[in-house]
Amino acid sequence: MIMTIKDSIQIYLEWKQTHTSSAYATYKIRLQQFEAFVKPKVTLNEINGDDIIAFHRSLENQYSLNTIAYSARVLKNFFWFWHGRGKTAFNPKEIIPIRYVSADKDIVTTEDLSDMSDLLEVNTLQDLQKKLIIHLLWDTGMRLSELLDIKISDINEQGVDGLRTAKVRTRKSMRYNLVIWGSDTNDLMNRYLGMRLCMDTETQNLLINPKTGNVFTPRSVQRWINELSEMAMLDKNITPHSFRHGKANYILDQGGSVRDVSALLRHVKPESSFQYMQLSKKRYEDVARRYLTTFSSSNLQAA
Repeated sequence: MIMTIKDSIQIYLEWKQTHTSSAYATYKIRLQQFEAFVKPKVTLNEINGDDIIAFHRSLENQYSLNTIAYSARVLKNFFWFWHGRGKTAFNPKEIIPIRYVSADKDIVTTEDLSDMSDLLEVNTLQDLQKKLIIHLLWDTGMRLSELLDIKISDINEQGVDGLRTAKVRTRKSMRYNLVIWGSDTNDLMNRYLGMRLCMDTETQNLLINPKTGNVFTPRSVQRWINELSEMAMLDKNITPHSFRHGKANYILDQGGSVRDVSALLRHVKPESSFQYMQLSKKRYEDVARRYLTTFSSSNLQAA
């Protein structure tokens, strides 16, 4: 059976939606853009590396380098899917996505977390949910998709130290991993569970919108995190992922290694952790100064 580009995209997107629903919309846009670009080619086997290069060059005047790099990863994943099923001879290894990381990327610090948290009370459900979410994002370095996927049954009983833990599914690897948080977050979790278990809903997700009974959407969390950062007068563009970047930098600033970052943030590929090395200006300056050579004035005069 000859696989058309249109059919291959539709089948792939249906599969993708069952695994990473949050990325589905972006994948759909990029793949449909690619389909329109390669016309009049119709079948999947007609596509080659030159088509991929030409497509991304066509994006250069419209999109940022980060967006183009992400597009390359979308196409690489798409062709791996069909290459593994023997439907295309094109080797996805030819697509080499480059990850662009801004040295000035906004990250959350412990001070930022404290400023935002202080704005929220624990006696109202909505404030308590927001407070719990930002503390969980910071303590565990979880991705927002992992956090919103947590079910009540994923929360473990309190251990000998009085602290709960949870298992989260990393969508990139489809594996479950343990996440651990501190005593302050644990107190918030215990208080919230007392309210959550009384909610009249069939949804088993831990974090749900009390008005609708449905799981919070990533967009709604992003919206009120923006509101919180503005109320706290943080001159930053804070996103849910900023907590993850902040946690990585905190680990490194406390003397942790890249391996520690990789383990605690549950990276599928260890090399993903190296991107965080260039995010902290302070850490760069500290390392640079460590290896500077100091000359005496007599040596300088002799030179």
